[in-house]
Amino acid sequence: MNFKHLLTISFLTLFSASAFSQKIMLQANHSDAKFILLNDYDDSDKQELGTGSVELKLEKDSKNRVKITKPGYQAVVKEYNRNLKWDKEQKITLDTRQVDITAEPFDAEILVDGRVIGTKAIYLFIQKDRFLTVEVKKPGFAPVTKVYYNQPDKETPPFKDHFTLRDRQVRLEVQPADATVATNGVTLGKGNQDIRIPFGDCVTTTVTKDGFVNFEKVFCNKEGDPEPPIRDKAVLEDRLVKITTAPNDAAVEIGGKRVGNGAYDLKVPKNSCVEVRISKDGFIRYVKNYCNQTNMQEPPLTDFLEMKVDEAYTSSVSSDLANVRITVPVRAGLAPEEAWRILSSIITGYFDILETVDYNTGYLTTSWQVQNFQSSIIRTRVIVSSGGNSNQLAYAVKLVSQEAFLDGKSNVTVKDDEKFTDWARILKKYDGLIQEIQARLQ
Repeated sequence: MNFKHLLTISFLTLFSASAFSQKIMLQANHSDAKFILLNDYDDSDKQELGTGSVELKLEKDSKNRVKITKPGYQAVVKEYNRNLKWDKEQKITLDTRQVDITAEPFDAEILVDGRVIGTKAIYLFIQKDRFLTVEVKKPGFAPVTKVYYNQPDKETPPFKDHFTLRDRQVRLEVQPADATVATNGVTLGKGNQDIRIPFGDCVTTTVTKDGFVNFEKVFCNKEGDPEPPIRDKAVLEDRLVKITTAPNDAAVEIGGKRVGNGAYDLKVPKNSCVEVRISKDGFIRYVKNYCNQTNMQEPPLTDFLEMKVDEAYTSSVSSDLANVRITVPVRAGLAPEEAWRILSSIITGYFDILETVDYNTGYLTTSWQVQNFQSSIIRTRVIVSSGGNSNQLAYAVKLVSQEAFLDGKSNVTVKDDEKFTDWARILKKYDGLIQEIQARLQ
């Protein structure tokens, strides 16, 4: 009995010693991973146990919490309750990557896969065989995006990464909504766009749409320059008409000034009208108004103005004798009465009505002879006055040739002197009048 009792006591003693002095071997999948024993009361570091693999003695009245760490990986915390039975060897795997992300400006938002995680700094954890997309953004700045992989065939994530937003961004709101936006000549698309302005640089932004005057603005992101706006508007309001003419060398005039020949890009400001005149010798002058006003017909994108042949031009000749006083001396031996008769006879051969005739003063005028054309009215008359000196009989003859443009109006009469201007041409039926007078009197 005493022997059996002794065996029982020995067995219980051995069992008790085994239960209260349990040791386990901890082994990490990285040889340089650190094992750190944690304090029970605040999980702070208590003692560094070693690297790669360590033997842990499970203490009574302790949580036996161990943290396994390695730079670039999410730390793993294990707890081994002494009252539980543990395998002699414990394998710990570190396979979730960790990247410490920081960002400037400090109030920039840090997003992971589209969700806002925080500002200034975050810890990014990438599970094995997965990837995450990080975006840092702030209004007025161009966002920065980066993808981090935890995959064997991809680039290993860094331990730390810092994002600095330096490029600016302007949200450009465009009207009309289908206008095209480009920066430095590169098309971004139609409608509202984000304009990126690299740090230390400027970009030229243009907004275009057929039939409208282009919008152009330069945004700069340079030290010392005013900051670009967070948002801006580009409203195309002034209209643009691309005018071409036939003939292709016709003069294009606006407000009395020549602005081009054959072609012109006409700008029509909002709430206004612009009158365009097309002219060329031998063709009917073309006048057209373009308006950019509410309740008015919109200007066309393009306009082809084809001029018609001017019959007044084809019915006349260019002459340097028009509207000029020509002195015609009477040859010696020709009596004044005969000279006057010849002169009157020549003039009445061209003009039916003489308005004023005074032989004594040598003054004669004809009535205006009027000829109507589609584009204008031509009026012609002759004025004769005494010329030369007292020693020789002479007459001053002036063939007056004037034109009044109709420009679509039909209420011009021969008496509207203010509407007529001297014309450097003579209707063909009066061509030769001056030459005949010179030939017969000289």
